[in-house]
Amino acid sequence: MEATTGFLLWRVSTKWRAAVDRAVAPLGLTHAQFSLLGALSGLSRSGQRPRQRELAEHTGLEPIFVSKLARALEKSGLVERPTDPDDPRAVRVTLTEHGQRIAMEAAGLVHELHTQLTAPLGGPEAPRTLELCEILLDLLDETPATQHGRNEDPMTRTFNGRDINEAAVATREVLTTLLAKAGLSFAEWAALRAAAERPAVRADLVADVVRPGMVLDVEIEHALHQLEEGGLVQSTDEEEVGATAKGIELFERITSESAHVGDQLFEGIDEAEIQVAQRVLRQVTQRATKVRAQLG
Repeated sequence: MEATTGFLLWRVSTKWRAAVDRAVAPLGLTHAQFSLLGALSGLSRSGQRPRQRELAEHTGLEPIFVSKLARALEKSGLVERPTDPDDPRAVRVTLTEHGQRIAMEAAGLVHELHTQLTAPLGGPEAPRTLELCEILLDLLDETPATQHGRNEDPMTRTFNGRDINEAAVATREVLTTLLAKAGLSFAEWAALRAAAERPAVRADLVADVVRPGMVLDVEIEHALHQLEEGGLVQSTDEEEVGATAKGIELFERITSESAHVGDQLFEGIDEAEIQVAQRVLRQVTQRATKVRAQLG
């Protein structure tokens, strides 16, 4: 009897949790604790001090489990749980300086693990990996497709989300190939581009680059660290991150190559059609952002 899809997904998720447990164990963490630290790190960089229940909603974990994790992290000196001044019955969860360092170190370990996990597919940015991500996102989408108050099969639409995803994956593969030649990952490119175009305080730069479903804050933090080691970006005493001369030269070269590829992709397509497509994609992006906010 062949294994079912559900069984295989369970095996992969179990394998991943066990691998992360082993990777972060030297830091005194478990997979669940790392997940909470990572989420808290991202929220903290955007200036948020979430209540414990808000943190549970953000991570998708049960409130009672988040409470248990937060207490353990508090005992380890990684987080603080002060009483919420607006609600004495609630507590807020904040990272300590030690917690921030551990979160960053753990993110680097998990990033390396992610690279190992996706190696059979060609690596984190490989076409097969990106295609797998699209499939998993489809499986996680529990929102029924409706139009004018009735159910509709999204596959019967003339133009649907799968068309957008296929185009996104195809163009992302082109960019991934360009970046691979320069020795950069997508996260490193996103961070370098931001640092070259508009130097900013590290936390602001990270928040500006993060895109849900595409690149996470911990990935950008790790990418900045890699770029600094490669002499492509540097930080000032005021913690402002900007590209070095070497980084700007690489950014301009990749931008030029990318523009040339873009010309090839759009060659022969009527300008009016391009403008219509641009308007449609902009509306879809705006609506998707709104729907995601409603879903929490």
